[in-house]
Amino acid sequence: MRQTLFIIIVVLITNFGFSQETNNIQNKSIDPKLVGCWKGSEVGQQKKGVSKYWVSCRFENGTTTLLFVTLNKNGEVIQKTENGKWWVENGKYYEFHTVSGMTDVYEYEIVENAVNFKAIELMGKKNPDYSFFDFKIEED
Repeated sequence: MRQTLFIIIVVLITNFGFSQETNNIQNKSIDPKLVGCWKGSEVGQQKKGVSKYWVSCRFENGTTTLLFVTLNKNGEVIQKTENGKWWVENGKYYEFHTVSGMTDVYEYEIVENAVNFKAIELMGKKNPDYSFFDFKIEED
């Protein structure tokens, strides 16, 4: 629990600096069911032999902060933080990544305290074979 709380605090602190960005999404829709902090993982889907774990915080103002921890084939642990924007449109979830300038597009379905994401477009590539679940991090 303390480790999860620490990760959430780090993500929130990172988001405060990002929230000053002038590019906003005032005309975009936010699904309130997706707001909050979520955790997930995948093994070998994007790169064979690579495990990825993340905490994703989506805020009501349309900003998002993602903390990734990756374990590669060589046993190296790599940590990366990404900031961006998110919104929903026509039943699809959009996630703009500030560093790459790319927007990922997913179909999504909310199932109890989880969201099932299925990629439509990732890093400019259409119809990738990639899906995952995000699980809501509940506050105690």
